[in-house]
Amino acid sequence: MITGVIFFALALKDLLAEAADPASPLWGVPLGGFWITVFYGGVALYLLSVGGCAYLALRSVRWPLLVGVLVLAGLAPLAAPLPELVALGVLALVVLAVVTAETLSEDGRRRQVRQLALAEQYAAEQEQSRWRREHL
Repeated sequence: MITGVIFFALALKDLLAEAADPASPLWGVPLGGFWITVFYGGVALYLLSVGGCAYLALRSVRWPLLVGVLVLAGLAPLAAPLPELVALGVLALVVLAVVTAETLSEDGRRRQVRQLALAEQYAAEQEQSRWRREHL
């Protein structure tokens, strides 16, 4: 997960430095094979690791994350000749679609986790109140 974030940050730093250069074209120069691999690969590695963590914790496969990884792998060669800012826009759209699909497919699990955490907090507070009544 950390490696994916580092790869993305490294590629984004290079992209922003190129885009800020007054001598570069308006939308930037094409990223090329290496930087598109670091850029899209970093995000794909992050999504894959989030899916792996979800599998270890919940024992369920998060399909939107895996589909997002496959889409990024398929789009990387097509985005390599695109200008930098266009490639960044394509990446942003794919990640937005993945996050939207992941949020819509959660089937109330977030609400269940929040309710469970609230019930545990309430039980802990009840136990603390009981202890205080008895000992203080």
